[in-house]
Amino acid sequence: MSVPLALLALAAGGASAQSPGVIATGTMGTTNPPQATMGTAVNQTSMARLISLNSVDDWCIFAPPDAGVTIGESEAFEVAWCTQARNNARVIPDGVVTGASFIKTDFYVELKAYGDFTKLNLQDQDFGDQSFEEWMSFISYNQVCFRICTNANDTWSAGVMCEHKLDEMGCNFVMPGNYDFNGTFESCDGEVA
Repeated sequence: MSVPLALLALAAGGASAQSPGVIATGTMGTTNPPQATMGTAVNQTSMARLISLNSVDDWCIFAPPDAGVTIGESEAFEVAWCTQARNNARVIPDGVVTGASFIKTDFYVELKAYGDFTKLNLQDQDFGDQSFEEWMSFISYNQVCFRICTNANDTWSAGVMCEHKLDEMGCNFVMPGNYDFNGTFESCDGEVA
């Protein structure tokens, strides 16, 4: 499935009649294309913020547009960095990502990755998070994890599936799972954790 973050929630299916699923309320923003677009020109100075998690080799994350700021300082203006040219976003350079794990469940898609994210303007030893309604992201100089919640039902809301109150605990705590994948790239269907 190739659906951008802003539209992913609208495309999710399987919700009950009492719980209509996940509906994003944010806008695409003035720096983004009007719709998801593959194959856009590489623009390493782009300020676009439209991201997506589609597969182990087709995903985007947020990172600072310039070096010299921490995640906490840049949270409000971070930009999209993608593994493929899309949505006028910046492209993650070859060799930055050293391992990735993509998981798809009935309630969310999730990406965990290792790499040298100082090449995406993160400071060495820095870490932080971002979250909004139906998604959460945690990034550090050497690890990233991102979850987009795509469904809800009578028992579990998107807010529960993308719980982010414990963000200071980091990826391993908030998104449990296999973290022994550095050096490999894997993709699987999974159960809700």
